[in-house]
Amino acid sequence: MPLQAPPRAAQPVLMTRLDRYFLREALPIFGFGLVLYVVLGILTNVLPRAQYLGAASGWKVLEWMLLFIPAAVSLALPTAMLLAVLLTYGRFSRENELLVIQAGGISVLRTARTFLIGGLILSGVSLGLAEWVIPWANRTSVLMYWNVLVPERNALFRLAGQDLAVGPYRLYFAHYDPTAQAVVGVRLERWQDQTLTVILARSARFEGHRLVFKDYRVFTLDLAQLPLPDFNRLDEAQAYLQGFIKAQNLGPPGAELSIQLSRSQQDLEAQYAGGGFESSIPLSSWWHKLQAPAASPKEWLEARAQWHTGVALAFANLAVLFLALPVAVRRGISPGGALASALILTILYYVVFTIGKTLALTGVIAPEIAAWMANALALGLGWGLGKGLYR
Repeated sequence: MPLQAPPRAAQPVLMTRLDRYFLREALPIFGFGLVLYVVLGILTNVLPRAQYLGAASGWKVLEWMLLFIPAAVSLALPTAMLLAVLLTYGRFSRENELLVIQAGGISVLRTARTFLIGGLILSGVSLGLAEWVIPWANRTSVLMYWNVLVPERNALFRLAGQDLAVGPYRLYFAHYDPTAQAVVGVRLERWQDQTLTVILARSARFEGHRLVFKDYRVFTLDLAQLPLPDFNRLDEAQAYLQGFIKAQNLGPPGAELSIQLSRSQQDLEAQYAGGGFESSIPLSSWWHKLQAPAASPKEWLEARAQWHTGVALAFANLAVLFLALPVAVRRGISPGGALASALILTILYYVVFTIGKTLALTGVIAPEIAAWMANALALGLGWGLGKGLYR
């Protein structure tokens, strides 16, 4: 009797014909939705500022608009996923194809395997964008807007009069002199326990991460000496004053003093110039601030809120999938109905997400709860609507 080779173990099938069938239906819809919502996202950023771009070069404006693509993609991915699921499953349900598939012993949940894997991949893409791409793009768009497209509104003009946090320092300047390319009426403070070191200067200029003061005065004050006691003699007042002013350095006219900062001029412009631009801080920086023991309560609250909302937005790709699937299957909605449903659900999701982010940033609700409100609501509604569906 001839020897027979042992039967080969069945190889796992990564993608079946059914998976490819669903993908062929869903991918064009997903691509259309992604392009549509990215374009809308870019326009919502550009149109409010269009009135100030009259003198700017058209190519520069186009280059600036392209910088909004990463953030727009991050926001559009969940919406495109929602639209793809609603239209794909809506058609299959409406034309009874889904019923035939279920009659063959394949559950609705199994048909969604490819979408679940896709949602996980898109969540990873969103996290990558939030960490490495979006911060760079947001920072560049702010600097380009204020310094290239509307140079008459130079970003340093926007920083004048603000109290700027620069690592352990607080920086203030009265105004910016474009002719000298220097800030004027400068004050730099640093606290160490109850000791205050303050640098006062007529002007200063940024050189990379260094701030160079001109015509400066430096004082180190021991505020633990306060309040002032009563003095009976002049020598007592003089001795007390020597203890109160621990050090002083009065530079001669024209002298310069250089201080190394943790932030460059561009970093400060990107963070404080305003104009309604999104944050240029990556998720890892917010996480490091959460671990910093020296962070103030306000900084710690902001770090918690920004980190949780950033991660929650990345996982919106999965949350909207769980919501869209039962809506599409149970209703068997038409293409027009799917578009309307996608618009309504998208608006509702981002309204709840924005409310949650606001509550998190203000501390009304703990960021660990408020930031995830939209995702929790989507999952809860999807679970409720999907009862009895995933058999």
